[in-house]
Amino acid sequence: MRSVLIAAGGTGGHISPGVALAESLVDRKDSLGISDVFLHSLIRNKDNPDLKQAPCEVLWHNTPSLSGNFLLLPFRYIFQLLKSWIKFRQLGVDAVIGMGGYSSVPALLYAVVFRKKLYLCEQNCIPGKVNRIFFKFADKVAFSFPPKDTKVSCTWEILGNPLRSKTVPKLALKFSEKWDPKKKKQFNVLVMGGSQGARQINNMVVNLMKHEVIQERFRFRMLTGTALYDEVSKKTKDADLISYSDNMAEHYDWANLVIARSGSGVLSECAAYALPMILIPYPFAKDDHQTANAKYMEANGAAALLEQRDEDESKLFRILDSFAQNPEQLNEMSIRSLECSHVEASTETVSFFFDNTK
Repeated sequence: MRSVLIAAGGTGGHISPGVALAESLVDRKDSLGISDVFLHSLIRNKDNPDLKQAPCEVLWHNTPSLSGNFLLLPFRYIFQLLKSWIKFRQLGVDAVIGMGGYSSVPALLYAVVFRKKLYLCEQNCIPGKVNRIFFKFADKVAFSFPPKDTKVSCTWEILGNPLRSKTVPKLALKFSEKWDPKKKKQFNVLVMGGSQGARQINNMVVNLMKHEVIQERFRFRMLTGTALYDEVSKKTKDADLISYSDNMAEHYDWANLVIARSGSGVLSECAAYALPMILIPYPFAKDDHQTANAKYMEANGAAALLEQRDEDESKLFRILDSFAQNPEQLNEMSIRSLECSHVEASTETVSFFFDNTK
């Protein structure tokens, strides 16, 4: 029997698919010969909704980022590293799944030093630095998207980004099945900037709603981010504003179109719901990985890509006006979006890592 540790401690983009894998592992423990499943996450994430609802025990750690007080950092880091390793040994961890990010390093090093099975999940088209370093030590690697300019010597597959069970759609309806021109004159647009919100996207959409033609044809629901909710609410009364939601399925079901950043989690969830996307990548993301993700979806016909750093809404206006004039564009994008989806990514990734026949 094996004990499996999932290192998912960085941002929501690492945590959510890590929890999704934990759900699948817990469901299939007996058939896969697994005794225990653990999540390893930073203590700062204790209020993360996914971790609060985790299907297994969460092991909290306080590993410092590789910055800050240069003189004290090595001692603090080594102390937290050894503390984690002692805990892993006590729990008999003999397989580690790394979801990326600096906070996964203690668990990845444990697997390398003590010669445990090491599996990596990479969410983005351009792999993160930590995963790139540990690719050469991994037994298997699962990619969400085709990796760009990446060489991996071990066994790897493109399986999609694991989705939490509560996010998987009961039925993915294409655009033409949700929007009837005889009954609906407006398109439902879901605006998202990630869990922290995105001031750039919020302000672009607020400016957009000042155009009469946009108000006539589009209805907006904005997930502003908790920190930005008050700011946006003072600027507009023309949209349905939500600071944060733990029930994204409800909003995806409502939407005909999404305006969002291009983190892998958002792309995977929108594709699962056959949603056309207008993607505005975060311009300061490491290695510009969000632009690479967005270009992949654009190349597959599932999204329109808008690359800009300012808050000028004119280009976004032209894209939406084009959709209003020709809704068939949205239906075609919806079909292509669904074709990019990997709804069973969680189950398939677990099988890839732990099914001996794979």
